[in-house]
Amino acid sequence: MKIYHVCEYCQQIFHTSEVQGEGAAELPGICEECSVEMGLDDKGSLLVNSYYYN
Repeated sequence: MKIYHVCEYCQQIFHTSEVQGEGAAELPGICEECSVEMGLDDKGSLLVNSYYYN
């Protein structure tokens, strides 16, 4: 199964992952670019893949 992480603000897919099973799923979140623009990203976290979920 493919999981698509979709930004709630810009509606772009910012990460994909695969798990066992068939089909596809969509998980809402906030991409790194939008999180920086909104001030949610702190220093140093740009070096690590950070995902924000509601």
